[in-house]
Amino acid sequence: MIARHGEPRIEANQVSIADDVEFGPDVVIEAEEVVIGPGARIGMSGDDDFRTPPGVLIRAQRVVFGPKVGIGRAVRIEGGSILLDEGVRILRHSTVKVLDELRIGAYGTVNESCEIGGRRITIGQELWMLPTAKIGGGSAYELPSRLEIGHYVHLGVQTLVNTARPVTIGHEVGLGTRTSIYTHGAYPSRLQGFPVAFDGVEIGDFAWVPGAIINPGVRIGRNCVVGVNSLVTSNLPDGSLAVGSPAKVIKENAYPRPFSAEQRARFFREFLGRYAVLLASDASVAGDGDEATGGPALLDTGAVVFVGVAADEAGPVASALAGNGGLDDRRVIVIGNGVGAGALPAGWTALDPVTRRIRGAADSASERFVNELRRYGIRFYSRPRGDAYVDWDVEPPSFTGPTEGTSERTSER
Repeated sequence: MIARHGEPRIEANQVSIADDVEFGPDVVIEAEEVVIGPGARIGMSGDDDFRTPPGVLIRAQRVVFGPKVGIGRAVRIEGGSILLDEGVRILRHSTVKVLDELRIGAYGTVNESCEIGGRRITIGQELWMLPTAKIGGGSAYELPSRLEIGHYVHLGVQTLVNTARPVTIGHEVGLGTRTSIYTHGAYPSRLQGFPVAFDGVEIGDFAWVPGAIINPGVRIGRNCVVGVNSLVTSNLPDGSLAVGSPAKVIKENAYPRPFSAEQRARFFREFLGRYAVLLASDASVAGDGDEATGGPALLDTGAVVFVGVAADEAGPVASALAGNGGLDDRRVIVIGNGVGAGALPAGWTALDPVTRRIRGAADSASERFVNELRRYGIRFYSRPRGDAYVDWDVEPPSFTGPTEGTSERTSER
């Protein structure tokens, strides 16, 4: 291990720390078992260390950090088993206290000044928890407390997830700025007739809740959208659009609404046009762009050719571009339904929004493109390993059918 500013103080019965783990100053770890994987950095916040007092305090029964885990300065972690998968980051001034077990899946980020508290918390991969978001609150350490969160979940600034009673949040759920989930509500005496509530909350896959309040006992179905500043006091059925205080369903079966080939063609042309601006490229979107046939849209920036194939079966179109289209020896990043099913030329990356997998070459150009698609809610269950993409060892959730379980949400290849 590498200690940049003095040796860490580690008190444990069992210790396994990779040789290249880096420690900042004043790191203290007290546990029965400590396992820290290669490439981890504990007690370091990067170039802005000067803004944060040094030190990390971890007191737990079991500490297992996977490869490349990062713990910033001024972080305090307490509890039972603390299990952080590969690439998880807990940034400066954050506080964690989970009495029984905390699991955070691969490449999750807990940003600055966040709080995570409770008894048993399981979070899937690619968590994005923005500064000052909070999990826990009143009664979070009582026995009924439990939280299960799926993959690609977003907790906005000042979001509160109260876990006095069980909370289940599905995959790809967005909780926007100042969204609050309450599982208990009480203050004046129940014996005097005042309302008191203790009950869990469930939110299904692909729900979007940008800045709302959710009361105890509520179930928000999958594929739901809740309007900003809404107060949700009763269940919302799958696919509904609801707004107001209290929230009312204004449209049933509103989502999902899959695009046709014509709509995909229009989207890809518009998306690539906006992407050229982000790349500071003066290239224009070319290709036949025929909405009736779902023809491809192309953005050739010189170094990379970006292609959006709107046809229902994009594979043959992509193959034609590689052959007769003369792009087989170019760096090409292509997105389209079924585009990755066949053989790919070297230097190509294929993004399939149906299987939600990525095949082929991985580099900074493909990762920036993938990240921009994510901003449009288009997410994939593959990530780079070296210079190629590999699939997560979980099946991507479907926009149709029941909400999936969470038993393997944190697993990573």
